[in-house]
Amino acid sequence: MGHWGWLIAIYLFLGGLGAGAYLTSFAAEKGFLGKKTNLNQVGYYVSAPIVAFGALLLITDLGQGLKKPWLIINMFLNFSSVMTWGIYILTAFIFVAFIKAFFVWKKRQAPDVLSYIGAILALATAAYTGMLLAVIEGVPFWNSYLMPVVFVVSALSTGLSLTSLLAHFFEKQHQVHEERVSQVHLWLVSMEILSITAFFALIYSGSQGAVAKLSANLLLTESLALPFWLLLILAGLVGPLVFYVQQSRCQKKAPLAMKEQNLSENADMPAGVNQGASAKSQNALLLCDGAVMVGGLTLRCLIVFAALPVWNGLLS
Repeated sequence: MGHWGWLIAIYLFLGGLGAGAYLTSFAAEKGFLGKKTNLNQVGYYVSAPIVAFGALLLITDLGQGLKKPWLIINMFLNFSSVMTWGIYILTAFIFVAFIKAFFVWKKRQAPDVLSYIGAILALATAAYTGMLLAVIEGVPFWNSYLMPVVFVVSALSTGLSLTSLLAHFFEKQHQVHEERVSQVHLWLVSMEILSITAFFALIYSGSQGAVAKLSANLLLTESLALPFWLLLILAGLVGPLVFYVQQSRCQKKAPLAMKEQNLSENADMPAGVNQGASAKSQNALLLCDGAVMVGGLTLRCLIVFAALPVWNGLLS
């Protein structure tokens, strides 16, 4: 698709990232990420601005921006278009997320119905970024029911990473992830690997046609193979997967180790040993969160750039 380039890829990333950030803070607020997590605020603050900026990129790239702003109205009126559905979803989510952020900023309890509506709209936003591509029949590589699944799982994973990074730098309570957070991220990265594997298995089964295979080949063995294997698979998925597995194991062993050590033994330990180990773990965690986000952006870029259209039915 000639005109689908960097701006669309970045929009797809930002849409999922903002939605995932909201859902992370929502999950933390509801106690799904542990009792002492510091992730229950910052995701609310950044979700609406991120998605709003992404939507602006989308409108600009589609030629409906500063040159012809009156055409934006048409995007709200074509109810048979997935694009129109998405505009309503994005608009509603941005509106609700800003209101939720205001309540959090004022340290007031937002109505539960508002928080849940925001969570539903956030999930719809993440799915829409995949549906936007999946409904395009002229690009067989995109035209798959698994595309929204891949994008939703990636949105949840990158949103959790972004919220963790921002919470570390801006929240007063700096801490290593709770065991529950590491488990959730391990599960999300695993699900993303499985969904991407299933996506390519579907492509190579032949059900999507020859053109879809050509697109897949660009990623696996041809011109886009280097960023695919290095940035997405190795840095964005396998590396974080190994780290979260190790992190989960260490956190499970920690309570047992604490029971075996008494206070006098701890007092005899050299100064700074525990602090140094904790600092290394925290730095590795931050690096891992950054890698997940790089992987998420790389995923969107590669899917957009690998798209080969079917012209006049000559290829199928």
